[in-house]
Amino acid sequence: MTQIVISDRPFDRRNTAMKTTLLKTAYMTGKRDFSHFYLQNVFLHKAHLENINLSEAYLNRANLSKANLEGAYLNRAILYAANLNHARLYRASLIEANLEKANLSHTILNHANLCGANFNNANLQDAQLVWTNLRLANFRNANLEGVNFSGARFYQTIMPDGSIRNA
Repeated sequence: MTQIVISDRPFDRRNTAMKTTLLKTAYMTGKRDFSHFYLQNVFLHKAHLENINLSEAYLNRANLSKANLEGAYLNRAILYAANLNHARLYRASLIEANLEKANLSHTILNHANLCGANFNNANLQDAQLVWTNLRLANFRNANLEGVNFSGARFYQTIMPDGSIRNA
């Protein structure tokens, strides 16, 4: 059985409530590096996790709705079917992150780096992607209704209909 350690306390990866409590406690005591952690189904609704490192973390079906993840590192994180509704990811780095089927409606991703991120079948309705790096991002079959792309940088970006956008 895989064990994860936060603040020198092991916990079973199936115990979501304990994962949430230990992560928040470790964060409040100054720990910021949670890269490579297994956090499936973790409940971090309205959590304040600025500058957290969740790179290569496994966050399938995590609830990060209304969370403040400003300046967070989520490079190559797995966020399959995660809920990031109304989350704040200002200046976050999601390089090559997998956000397939994720809910990012009303999410703020201004000045974020989404290079190579996968948004296949994701919901980004009314999201803010102002001055965002979208190089090599995949939006195939994504809901982009009402998205603000002002100043966003596109290069080899796959749009919902499969077309390539460069701008």
